Amino acid sequence: MWPSDSNDHRVTRRNVIIFSSLLLGSLAILLTLLLIRTKDQYYELRDFALGTSVRIVVSSQKINPRTIAEAILEDMKRITYKFSFTDERSVVKKINDHPNEWVEVDEETYSLIKAACAFAELTDGAFDPTVGRLLELWGFTGNYENLRVPSREEIEEALKHIGYKNVLFDDKNMRVMVKNGVKIDLGGIAKGYALDRTRQIALSFDENATGFVEAGGDIRIIGPKFGKYPWVIGVKDPREDNVIDYIYLKSGAVATSGDYERYFVVDGVRYHHILDPSTGYPARGVWSVTIVAEDATTADALSTAGFVMAGKDWRKVVLDFPNMGAHPLIVLEGGTIEKSETFKLFERE
Repeated sequence: MWPSDSNDHRVTRRNVIIFSSLLLGSLAILLTLLLIRTKDQYYELRDFALGTSVRIVVSSQKINPRTIAEAILEDMKRITYKFSFTDERSVVKKINDHPNEWVEVDEETYSLIKAACAFAELTDGAFDPTVGRLLELWGFTGNYENLRVPSREEIEEALKHIGYKNVLFDDKNMRVMVKNGVKIDLGGIAKGYALDRTRQIALSFDENATGFVEAGGDIRIIGPKFGKYPWVIGVKDPREDNVIDYIYLKSGAVATSGDYERYFVVDGVRYHHILDPSTGYPARGVWSVTIVAEDATTADALSTAGFVMAGKDWRKVVLDFPNMGAHPLIVLEGGTIEKSETFKLFERE
């Protein structure tokens, strides 16, 4: 999206809400912005982190906004390495490389993995942070140099090693264990978490800072434009270079999962990276799912879950997701748009 210048395994939703509160103490959406020259000048920083392009736009009358932007970028890069599936510095790789062993982790890691499993429980496994083996099999890890369509036998074998209930937690000693050969992959939630961190960092410098941070199309609002106006966010058509809807936000976050972000084509068939944990194949029936939520962690995880679920029953997503604090817009295969009644609340100022 792009703002423009218009004005333990029984995990419940409560666990997700608690995790969201901890964040205070992770071309789907296109983002355009025309900055008006006023006393609130915005500093813009562009770079690469979290496996995608990032754009930081921030203003502060208390401190040089460049200082805030650079601190945000540094933290985004820290999270990139820390929660990578393949990087040798990654705590996720450390856990995956020591199956059936307790691995002691820090509070941030423990909370994020536990939140990922909470979202898995909340969505009946549509979002599952243990699809690592499947992603490896399809080639959607590392530099995507080995993209291929696996055999049915390979997929069936990988499915034996999928399932978030194979992630165990030791709350007393803050340790994590994976069993049954599963591999954790936090790609569906770490970006949202990193975006929520950006707001936390900005407000730690200046409680009145405003702006937004965008990473690969997902957006976290730091504060209203010029302190009082909404940022206007355009939702991209998943098949054309145009906008299909606009969202007005003074706070919160937006995330989109789409079949056009990372994919390859074989014999005219598009194979994308959003895998259905129940089948082992790319989810079908949907082109994109956009979620508006109070925090980016929720938006990120539930846009992935929504994509997997909507192709089977988009009505369930439209009706149930608002109860989870997520407001969806779905582009079904063929281009039909469906959205929740609550999503419409964000379509006007």
